[in-house]
Amino acid sequence: MENVTGGSSTVHPPFISDAALHLPTDLDAVLDVCIAGHRVWSVSPPSRNPVTESRRVPWPPALRPFLTGKARVTIREHVGARILLDRDHWFGTGEGEVRVVNDAGQPLSVDKDGRLQCSFSAGSTAVVDSLLDNVEALLRDLREEGGVQAFLAFGGLLGAVREGKLIGHDSDADVGYLSACTHPLDVIRESFHLQRVLRRRGYTIRRWSAASLKVRFRDADGLSRGIDIFGGFIIDDHFHLMPNVRTPLPRSAILPLGEVTLHGRRLPAPAAPEALLAATYGEGWRVPDPSFKFQPPASARRRLTGWMRGLREHNRYWESFYSGQRSAAVPDQPSAFAQWVHDREPTSRRIVDIGFGTARDALWFAGLGYQVHGLEYARAAVEHARERAKTAGVPAKFEAFNLYELRQVLTTGARLAQDDTSTTLYGRFLLHALEDDGRHNLWRLAEMTLRSGGRLYLEFRTGKDADEEHEFGEHFRRFLNPDTVVDEIESRGGHVEYREENHGLAVYKNEDPHVCRIVVRWQR
Repeated sequence: MENVTGGSSTVHPPFISDAALHLPTDLDAVLDVCIAGHRVWSVSPPSRNPVTESRRVPWPPALRPFLTGKARVTIREHVGARILLDRDHWFGTGEGEVRVVNDAGQPLSVDKDGRLQCSFSAGSTAVVDSLLDNVEALLRDLREEGGVQAFLAFGGLLGAVREGKLIGHDSDADVGYLSACTHPLDVIRESFHLQRVLRRRGYTIRRWSAASLKVRFRDADGLSRGIDIFGGFIIDDHFHLMPNVRTPLPRSAILPLGEVTLHGRRLPAPAAPEALLAATYGEGWRVPDPSFKFQPPASARRRLTGWMRGLREHNRYWESFYSGQRSAAVPDQPSAFAQWVHDREPTSRRIVDIGFGTARDALWFAGLGYQVHGLEYARAAVEHARERAKTAGVPAKFEAFNLYELRQVLTTGARLAQDDTSTTLYGRFLLHALEDDGRHNLWRLAEMTLRSGGRLYLEFRTGKDADEEHEFGEHFRRFLNPDTVVDEIESRGGHVEYREENHGLAVYKNEDPHVCRIVVRWQR
């Protein structure tokens, strides 16, 4: 295919397959992906994979069910709208035209959280009016009934300052407020007071954290829309705004409130909205980027998480996976890794299966006579495992466990260490599902548990698996360099006595991931 020219540069065109977009290395612009003339997704070209040097971007899991049949696919630059690709593509063996719409025929697109939503650009003027009516009412109730200084925040504020209208690819609205409280506990008490006030006013409310809420309403098209309410406060000379903003803005940047214009309506806004937008979206906030994902500093995330919410990284995904039909596709038979571990560990041992998922390995171990103790992040999985164990009549113990909660890690490690039973820690496909904090806490748990003996068995995906197709779609995975894992273990006093990296170890249907197996002991 020929190069694409236009503007001030020439780039190689992208191409598409059933599984992914394939982007050239000389392309750095934010891209809109359109099907049948409707934007369904926006993407920023990723960094090259350090192993494969590729720029492959898999289709989002939310889109995949729609991608069967013939589609007119257009890829264009978001800023400037230069068309880089415009062609028909036939997905799979399906028949008919691909249409990414809801049951009412309304166009859908993937939002910043990977969910399909009906964005404002696909709605009518009446949809915008109904949203703004609800925003105005909520701001008024927060001010007059709740007693807080509430203002337009995040995407709504960005759209108002930048263009005077809602951002087309957005699908909800956000408001914030600056609390007069200067201690986290008082901020939390105030947020729960606001929840009671709004409930009395008839709002449908869901709480996201100790200082953030969402109210829901039906728009003019009958769709459920949300308005997030984020608590703000100043502690240690820093302005904090849920969910993850922490910046050295003075109180004068927020109060007294000013106003911005949004679709011709004057709405309350921070005194210096540009300063808050720069803290939220970076200095490039004036350039539209529908693929933008806020990446707060780890220090801000840890502090706000510690104050205002439990550490629940990716918990929503896993709860949804194990409470829905997707987990039904996981085989009932034990994994090859479980059988490999069984060949090396006597049945007199206790196996602690961390992140047991569907419990297929845990229940198999229990059936062989091992004493099984399962620890799992998703409560839906815990309930399912307990039901399966009861039905099968096997004596396995399952409980909820969060590797991101240090207190829980320490108490569980102490409990396991005090038990005289010889213990084997087992984690299949656990490690690559963890953020860094969770992985480091796993080493802490292993060190506490295994100082008196026993081994840690792990199987995880490596960086060579990053660009492969995955049977369960694309979600968070930390594709790890085994050398990094070994270095971390050794820094905690562990000794890796076995290591293997290869394909062919964890084959599932058409997927043959590159994985690493390690066995670790801790010195007494």
